[in-house]
Amino acid sequence: MSLQGISLKKILLGLTALLAFLSASVCHAELSEKNWPLIKEAFFSNRPIGNTELIQVTAPLGAENAGQVPVTLKVQNQINDAIKSIYIFIDANPIPLAATYQIPHYFNQLNLATRVRLDNDSTIRAVAETQSGALLMATARVNAGGGCAGAVSEDEVVVRASAGTIKFRLNPPYKLHETASGTLQIKHPMYTGLQTDAKTKQTKPAFYIKNTDVKFDGETVIRIMFGVGTSENPHVKFEFDLPADLMKQSVQRIEVFTVDNEGKTVNNEFH
Repeated sequence: MSLQGISLKKILLGLTALLAFLSASVCHAELSEKNWPLIKEAFFSNRPIGNTELIQVTAPLGAENAGQVPVTLKVQNQINDAIKSIYIFIDANPIPLAATYQIPHYFNQLNLATRVRLDNDSTIRAVAETQSGALLMATARVNAGGGCAGAVSEDEVVVRASAGTIKFRLNPPYKLHETASGTLQIKHPMYTGLQTDAKTKQTKPAFYIKNTDVKFDGETVIRIMFGVGTSENPHVKFEFDLPADLMKQSVQRIEVFTVDNEGKTVNNEFH
């Protein structure tokens, strides 16, 4: 066979692989888009959702790890009809609502970074709800799969012994109401209920952090309702750019309260 023939064969094989990949991606994309009307109806009934430039969602188009997909939100608030909650949906996940963030209505700008799981190639949607109940949406596309199921090999006793450990770092500046800024880390397996135990081959029951409140000097600056679409060991970095006229004293006490789906609570205080 000539070198030219070998080259042509490689090209044809490459094209075949590419077409197969594109075909699979199109199928997943179609599945994702078909799921959204059902998700929308289930969560928001017949309420209209408008596209908006107030929200930007950033995520890698091709994620290296479907179980740890980084997602960044940038949100500009409105003077009238301020945003109060942001819902993160992943169309192709069996349980599409990955997290809900409740935030102070008086913030100017929110920057938030977290990590999610994807079961398949999917659209990630950030749906903001305003004080009046209006819904606004922005989207990002991610190609990844297999983050919600699979086998789990960790020792259950060891995992549960450390589950719920909280770390929180307050990022400067330290002025309450001028900037609310911090990094939250919670050690937790966030079992989805779709994974199997590598030893027993049995399905592992869902076990995940459900709600988290972060308070600065007794005032809630962010409330998070996690779902199993949130990655193992939840990590949330946030910053609110708040109106200067709301500035008060420096933060003296930080409290982080969590409760898991089994009802176990953890309340840590940081100084």
